[in-house]
Amino acid sequence: MRAVSRVAVMTVLCLGAACTGDPAASPRGRTPVPSDGGATSPGQVDLDCSDPIDTVPAPTGPRRGVLGIVGLDTTSTVQAARAEGAGPHRLFAKTGLLVHAGREGSLTVPASWASRLSIAWGNHAPAWTTVLHIPACPAPPAATGRWLVFPGGFSLDEAACVPLRVRAGRETATVQVSVGAPCRG
Repeated sequence: MRAVSRVAVMTVLCLGAACTGDPAASPRGRTPVPSDGGATSPGQVDLDCSDPIDTVPAPTGPRRGVLGIVGLDTTSTVQAARAEGAGPHRLFAKTGLLVHAGREGSLTVPASWASRLSIAWGNHAPAWTTVLHIPACPAPPAATGRWLVFPGGFSLDEAACVPLRVRAGRETATVQVSVGAPCRG
């Protein structure tokens, strides 16, 4: 049963993550959405909380909770492949993002990576960015868990172990994600 669920989730992730290869469907050029909390950073995009593809009680499997706000796959190598029109860079790596309902924070690509790595998550045409603001998303009325699942992933120039900064309140953590190439150590 779990194997069937994983296949279903991965299929939905691909469908929701612009895997069509249609350049007209490319989210490039989409205007960042300002946050409800006031000023945004240049290039910052708000996660669209509407229509998560699933809810789960807690991060499991390869996804690990980071600062109690997001669940990211930090333990396996996310497959990266050439995907014309699926992002602003040469490669696309799809992976789900878990977001804890009711908690606000952000995911940031460090400045040293900003020209070669972009991120996007959400169940609508994602806007590629280097700063994803996560508003305090409400849990859907029929939710079975407090963690919301969103499709999306990474767009990058070449496979690498990439850093991603997570912020929740005053706490920050930098995690390494294996995108097409394993992280060492």
